[in-house]
Amino acid sequence: MRNHTNRQRINTMRQPIYTAEDVRLWEQRWFEQGNSSFGLMCQAALLMAHHITDIVRDTDSICIWCGTGNNGGDGLMIARYLHDFGFDVKVILPSPPTTSDARRALAQTQMTSILISDDINNAPPADIQIDAIFGIGLSRALDEDYQALIHRFNDSQGLKISVDIPSGLHANTGITLPVCVRADVTLCLIGLKSGLYGSASKDVVGRVITVPLIPNNGKIHPIAHLVDAPPTLPPRKHTAHKGDFGSVMVIGGHPHMGGAAIMSAESAMATGAGRTTVLTHTNHHPAILSRSPNLMLGDIDDADTLNNLAKMHAVCFGMGLGRDEWATQTFKRVFDHLLANMANKAVILDADALWHLATYPLQGKLPQKWVLTPHSSEAARLLDTTTQTIEADRFAAIHALQHTFGGQWVLKGANSLVLDHTGALEICALGNAGMATAGMGDVLSGMMAGILAQFDTSPMTAVALHAHAGDLLAKDGARGLSAHQMPHTIRQAVNLK
Repeated sequence: MRNHTNRQRINTMRQPIYTAEDVRLWEQRWFEQGNSSFGLMCQAALLMAHHITDIVRDTDSICIWCGTGNNGGDGLMIARYLHDFGFDVKVILPSPPTTSDARRALAQTQMTSILISDDINNAPPADIQIDAIFGIGLSRALDEDYQALIHRFNDSQGLKISVDIPSGLHANTGITLPVCVRADVTLCLIGLKSGLYGSASKDVVGRVITVPLIPNNGKIHPIAHLVDAPPTLPPRKHTAHKGDFGSVMVIGGHPHMGGAAIMSAESAMATGAGRTTVLTHTNHHPAILSRSPNLMLGDIDDADTLNNLAKMHAVCFGMGLGRDEWATQTFKRVFDHLLANMANKAVILDADALWHLATYPLQGKLPQKWVLTPHSSEAARLLDTTTQTIEADRFAAIHALQHTFGGQWVLKGANSLVLDHTGALEICALGNAGMATAGMGDVLSGMMAGILAQFDTSPMTAVALHAHAGDLLAKDGARGLSAHQMPHTIRQAVNLK
C-alpha cells in the first residue's frame, strides 16, 4: 500500500502551562539569587498598571479590592501607580495586611490621597473593579465572610479585572471554592496556571493576559501546553491524487440511529480525506446515497466487510451504535477486528464504543495510535467514578484514563484536554458554548479520522481545527448551531493559510 502519510510540519502555536507550586518555586529561586521580593511586587504592579491603562479610559474611576496577603499587596501597589498616572482610585481593604511586603505596599498607598475603606457593603461605585483578594495559594474552601466579599465584588457594576487568578478559583484544577470572581480580564503573573483552563474556568477568567516577570532558569517545566490558535496544514502538491490523502472508514449507526455516522463521514470528507467508507446498517444506505453520493457504503452486519479494515489508514467507531443486544454483539465483533487489523493505525473510539468499552474484558492496554474521545460522563463510566469527580480535576482524570487503558485521549468540554501517547498534555482554548449540541462529538470523530489518515500528527490538530470550525460557525451567534452545518466551516478551517 502506498505510504501516503504527510510528515510535513503542521504549524501549531503552543504556550506553556504551570502548576501554582511550580510558579512559587520559580519565584523562590529568584529570591534565593538575592532578588528582592518587594521589588518583584513593585515590578509586577507597575506592569499590570500599564496593562490596565491600555484597557480603560482616562476618565474611568477604579476601585481595587485587596486581600491580606501578597496578592493584596500587588493590588495596593497597583493603586499607587494608577494614582500616580492620574486615575481616580479607591481601595477596599477589609482586613489589615499579614505579610511584610503587603504592609510595605499599604504604607506606600497611605502616602497618597487614595481613599482606603474596610466597608465592603458601602464600596464606592467605579467604572473598573479590580480583584486582588486571593492569589494562587488559595486551596481551601472559603468561609462565609469571604464568600460574601466575592459575591459583593461580583455584584458591583463595572469592568472586572483579576490579578493573577480570579479570587476563589483553584489555581491548579480550576474548580471554585465554592464561589469565585467572574472576571472580564485576568492579568496572569509569571506564567499561565493550569487552573485558568479548567472546564468551569472559561466562564470566569475572561481574557487572559500574561505578565512575564522573571526568567525561567530551565528547571521549571510546564505540565501542559495551551493551544489558543488554529493550526495550519501544509499545502498540497499539484501532482497529488486521492490515494495520497488516506482512506477512512466510519463504523456506526444502529438500525434506528443513522445520523451520527452520516455526520461523522461527511466531516471526514470535509478535512480532505481521499476516500471515506461508511460501514452502517443498511437502513441508512438510501439516505447516505441521496445526501452524499461520494461516500462508499458497507453493511455493518456483513462480517466480510470487516476484511476491508486492513486497507484503511484511519477508522472511527461508535457513533450512534446504540446499547442494546445488537449493539453489544456488533461492538465485540468490530472491536476484535480492529485490534487484529488496526493495531498500528489510527482508530478513534467515540460515543457508544466508549460505553461498551467500560465493561469489555481488555487483555492489556490499547495501542498507542488509538484515540479515545469521552466527555466527562463517559470518562466517569470508564473510570468507575462520578462526573463530579472527573470535573473536580480533569487533568488528573485524563492521566488516569491513559494509565488504565493506554492509547491517546481527548477529554471533551470547555478547554478540551488532549493527552498523546508520549504523555504530553495539551489544552484547547478554542471553541464556544454553541458547540454544546447533539452531534458535535460525531463531527469531531470523523474530523479526527480524516486528519489522522492524512497526517502523522497529534490528536490536538483535529481538536483545534474542530473548535475553530465551530467558532467560524458561531460568528453570527452561538445559540442554535447544528452539527450538520459543520462540514462547510471545516473546509474553511483546514484551508487556513
